[in-house]
Order: sequence, then structure tokens, then C-alpha cells
Amino acid sequence: MTRRPAQYEAEAVSTQKRFLDHYLKGQDNGWCATPRVRIEVRKAYYRQDVRHEAHWPLPDTRFVPLYLDADQGALRVTPVATEAHIAYDATRGQAAFSLRFTEAVELTGAAKLHVWVSTSDGDDLDLFVALRKFDERGREVFFSGYNGYRKDAVAKGWLRASHRAIDPSRSRPSRPYHSHDRLEKVTADEIVPVEIEILSSSTWFERASRLQVTILGRDAARYPAFRHRHLINRGRHVIHCGGRFDSHLLMPLIRGAIRPSAGSS
Repeated sequence: MTRRPAQYEAEAVSTQKRFLDHYLKGQDNGWCATPRVRIEVRKAYYRQDVRHEAHWPLPDTRFVPLYLDADQGALRVTPVATEAHIAYDATRGQAAFSLRFTEAVELTGAAKLHVWVSTSDGDDLDLFVALRKFDERGREVFFSGYNGYRKDAVAKGWLRASHRAIDPSRSRPSRPYHSHDRLEKVTADEIVPVEIEILSSSTWFERASRLQVTILGRDAARYPAFRHRHLINRGRHVIHCGGRFDSHLLMPLIRGAIRPSAGSS
């Protein structure tokens, strides 16, 4: 049987039709009683559970910081005491950090990467972030993406470091609002903190599956008819972690618990 996106299933199409009939035709069809939020909790490519909620962001969200451990390539539930760094080629390489779940969890909502970075060359950095899911055997689990792309990640974000200025009055803990009203260039080897918004998603991670955050200087995949052009990266990017550098991934936990795991690396 061919799997289809949940938005094309009969229930979703009926909901869309009632919306249009209410607002375009003025029909009194009970639309005002429809729950405001419809969530697809994705498990894999076109495998998802659908439920409805009254509010967004979900009021029971627990935002959990996962700290980047450069020595082990891991995500830790407690701050990393020792300072370390990991470097990658700014145009071809990447840095990856992961955590294996000791129980099933649901992660739904906006996420954020707070990371300290520097570059060996030039005065700016283009940074891209991808959240990925791996099953208990270490195989990546893919999701539907742009234009039906069949091998997309869980969620993505990107930011040019010179646009890192934040408007605190419009930001939320898990969603930085970048003002884009000034450029803040860097010098070679200058270490600066940046906050990168990761677009909202909803994903189910089974016990023993793994969450990985990948940081790189280009798009995480070759999407059809879409890519970022005119990148400014040069030299090597350096991710600084531990001690003074509280680099962490802030994740929206809805169900389950995130605990330390010896296999997180």
C-alpha cells in the first residue's frame, strides 16, 4: 500500500473543506468548535499519528537542554565541565552530536541550538543545523521534505553569524527572534555565541533510537529546486563546548523522559 501524507487523508481533506466552506461561503458548519491545533507525530516517512490540541505551543512542553560534548560527539543531559572543541572544513565537513534514548519520547514544538563558534578565516559564518533520527540499529530514519523529497531530516535551521543579534522582546526561550537590523562581523578565531532557530516539528523516538544534531556550513541535503546560494564560508569552523562555552540544543519534550545514556555517543 502506498503511504500518503496525512494532510491528504479523508479526515484532513474534510477538515480543509469545512474551513473553506465556513470562511469563503459563510456556512455555519460547526467550524468554530474545531480544535485549533492539528499535530502529526511522525515516526518515519509517511508514518505518523494524528491528534488535536487546543493551544500552540503545547502548554505541557518541557524544554530540555542537551549539552554538546566535543570530546565524545555526544549530547549530555547535564552541563559539560571540560572545555573542548571540534573543527570541520567550512565548505565540506560537519560536526555531529548524538543521544540514545533510554525510553520512548515525543518531541513536539520549536527547538533551538545555542552554540559558541569561530572561524579560522574570513569575517562571517553560514551555519546550518539538521536534527536526525536513527533507529536502534544505527540506520537513519528519513522523513518527507521539500517538494516530496524522500530523505529529509527531522527538522532544520540556518543562520548567518553576522545576523545573530536577538530582539529579546519578541523572542521565546525556544525560539530566538533575530532582528536583522545590523551586521555583527567576526574576526578570525573570535569565539561568539549564536542562537539558531530550528523549525517546529513533531517526532516520536522509540526506545534505543537516537537523536543527532549535525552542524555544517551548507544545506544538509540536495533538495530538488531549493538550495542556499552565495555562501560566505572559508577555512574551518570550530564548535566550542563545555566550561565557559555552554553550547546546547534545547528540545521540546512532550512525553517520556530524557535520561543519561552510556551509548549516547
